[in-house]
Amino acid sequence: MATDPKTPLTDIMDQARGMLATNPMLAPQMEQFWKAQEDVLKEARTFSEAWFQRRQEAAQSALDAVRDINGNGADPSMAMSAIIDWQQHSFQRLTEDMQQWVDLCTRCAGCMTSAEVEAGKEGAKKVAKRAKSTAKTKHATPV
Repeated sequence: MATDPKTPLTDIMDQARGMLATNPMLAPQMEQFWKAQEDVLKEARTFSEAWFQRRQEAAQSALDAVRDINGNGADPSMAMSAIIDWQQHSFQRLTEDMQQWVDLCTRCAGCMTSAEVEAGKEGAKKVAKRAKSTAKTKHATPV
């Protein structure tokens, strides 16, 4: 008794291969999608590294403020000055966070849009090429 060597995974792969063979526009879309994903991940890495750097700066500036407040003893004006300085820098970091977040979202949307446009161009070329080769066949099949 022979067993069927096909598994559910091979069935899925056969179906996917069939889909790609029948739809020439799908392959460029898939390729461009994953290229765009790679670009988005690079952008996210750049953003997160800068964000973590700002958080480290925030922790250091808070520590410096605490040291300034404690180091000046009972001088309330110096303590208030240290707190105000820390707050100003914190607001600057928050503003930079928001600006870089908006920039990240804009660049990522641009990556996805560019990928869609590029996939459309590549798909259209493949469809045109297939149509041209089909039109050149010597034997027509009557319908």
